[in-house]
Amino acid sequence: AGIIYFVLYLPYILLINFGSQTLIWHKMIACLSSTVAFGLGCDYIIRFEGMAQGIQWSNIKKGAQPNDNFSFLYCMIMMIVDSILYMLLTIYIENVFPGEYGIPQPWYYPLTKTYWFGYDVKKNRQRTNEINQNQINTNTNIESNDNDNIHQEDIGVDIQNLSKYYRNKIALKNLSVKFYRNMITSFLGRNGAGKSTTWSILTGLLPPSSGTAFIDGYNIITDIKIIRKRLGFVPQYNILFDRLTVKEHLEFFSALKDSPPKLIEDETKKMLEDLGLENKSKNYSTQLSGGMKRKLSIAIAFIGNSTTVILDEPTAGVDPFARRAIWDLILKYKLGRTIVLSTHHLDEAELLSDRLAIISSGELKCIGTTMDLKHKYGEGYNLIVELTSISDENELRKQQQLAVIIHISNFTYC
Repeated sequence: AGIIYFVLYLPYILLINFGSQTLIWHKMIACLSSTVAFGLGCDYIIRFEGMAQGIQWSNIKKGAQPNDNFSFLYCMIMMIVDSILYMLLTIYIENVFPGEYGIPQPWYYPLTKTYWFGYDVKKNRQRTNEINQNQINTNTNIESNDNDNIHQEDIGVDIQNLSKYYRNKIALKNLSVKFYRNMITSFLGRNGAGKSTTWSILTGLLPPSSGTAFIDGYNIITDIKIIRKRLGFVPQYNILFDRLTVKEHLEFFSALKDSPPKLIEDETKKMLEDLGLENKSKNYSTQLSGGMKRKLSIAIAFIGNSTTVILDEPTAGVDPFARRAIWDLILKYKLGRTIVLSTHHLDEAELLSDRLAIISSGELKCIGTTMDLKHKYGEGYNLIVELTSISDENELRKQQQLAVIIHISNFTYC
């Protein structure tokens, strides 16, 4: 940063030494560097102060020397131009090169129609339905027939061939699965199966290596900003502000989703009542217990008319009473929403979920209702017996005989 600042400052030194020989448009180009424009402006202030005049409205358009074709007014104009130019560059670079976290936009995204005129979700849903009909489903062998009567319009989240590769690991491998509105789907799998990676991609935290997903008809790659206003997410750990109260948390996150003031007030009051946090509404988050913090995180995900809610282990580390309150909240706000949760508690998944999806090593293994999966894969315990080879069996028999001889000899000696 210091080297860049020094390089951008060099044109100012040249203009000071050869200013009378430089054309006005050369100076304007040099002033595209804010350090040059600021330096020249300070130089004009010093020169006019040296003449005991100072910068006045009467001389703001005049040069400080007889042959000077520039003025302090030009410096001010160029600094305003620089501010606008730098702001546009910052927005563009942040969208095209978001860094490690975030989904990069194509370099031509300011030239797209959707950037200027908004997004037609109906057309996109039609296109998504056509893709679903023409797409070869790689999961046909594991899909249950429980979604035969579900219309395409009821698809809340549609993941299509989603993959995420790291240098030495494949986190997701052609994952294709659908989550439906007015349903709760449990996304099950051991640690490292790819659940958190899926949530990170759906929320726009990580870009996919290939494939895409649609949330309420919006593409996560091109329309993540629209999606975030309709999405609620609860990570594994509580992320709260230390200096905000419980009520301020709810109001703040509801306002982030462009909710009207009346809706913010009504939703906040209702959410506090449903969670039993009315008496804690003016308490800071640092004054809450672990269970109360978790309930607040759940409430933040649902507030603001979130149409899609992703819950990553929502009841982790809470007591049974708080766990039951969270269950009641999820079931109460189920209607009109697509709710997906990951959990290690199978009883919780069976109680809350309309459908179960099991993932392992980044691939979908099975999906369906609890009854369908039990009927298809069986219920209870499986005992697996492996027989050793004859040579291993003879060796084992010899070791057992030797152990008996040693035991008998020790017993005789005693």
